[in-house]
Amino acid sequence: MMKQEQVGKVTIDFVAKGKDESEWLAVLVEEAGDSFDIDEFLYEFQDRLYNCLDAIIDGQLAEKFPDTKGRNIIIRVDCYKLPKAEIKEFFDDFSGGILTVPDYASALASSVYVNNINFVINFD
Repeated sequence: MMKQEQVGKVTIDFVAKGKDESEWLAVLVEEAGDSFDIDEFLYEFQDRLYNCLDAIIDGQLAEKFPDTKGRNIIIRVDCYKLPKAEIKEFFDDFSGGILTVPDYASALASSVYVNNINFVINFD
């Protein structure tokens, strides 16, 4: 397991091997601050997810963590002190649709840096 690392435009809180060598986790930790605004949070969260996806597809993750190259990557989000219903609905919509967007679908299909990308979310 590797600790927090700036990868491209995104900070990934840690990278870890999944169930075997073919699977790696890029973990993003999200936590409510003192002055939590759901709309502002969702905007920043979406930006972070896009940047993480870009870093994986474009090879910035594989450059920093060579063992991840050509593997299945799971973008896992661990949430603490956040409103579950709103965050889960947003995350499910994002993760269910982003890889069907033609630009992302073709970029993923042609990327030598990643085999496949999946999404998982956890709440405290």
